[in-house]
Amino acid sequence: MSDTGTGDGSGGATVMHADICARLDQIRDVVPADRGPELEEILASLRDGGDPAAPQAELHLLLRRSGVAAGLRAFRGAGIGGLPAAVAGHPVVEAYVCPRERCDRRSPARNQPAPPVCWLYGEPLCRRRVS
Repeated sequence: MSDTGTGDGSGGATVMHADICARLDQIRDVVPADRGPELEEILASLRDGGDPAAPQAELHLLLRRSGVAAGLRAFRGAGIGGLPAAVAGHPVVEAYVCPRERCDRRSPARNQPAPPVCWLYGEPLCRRRVS
């Protein structure tokens, strides 16, 4: 998983993908119904497993055309969890993570018996040791 990028779809694919997953319902709410098929094409491209940079850039532009001036940046940092990256010497932490290993979304597993759902794939997040 690579850099963090700017959030406009031009880089930082994994971080922005996590934001898309975490706030897909809100993204769907701001895209007008007549642009729904375009949104679904973009989401299908993200699900395909290839490089997400191009579909993220398309989503950024679609959001801008839908009246969200900041595009994907308006959805940045939502629901990612707040867990640090795994660091040697720290206690074991478990979190729910992307079921397809396509993004770096993390949701703390402690006191959360049922996993959150990945909104992009419609699957529950997987419980994993992150440190």
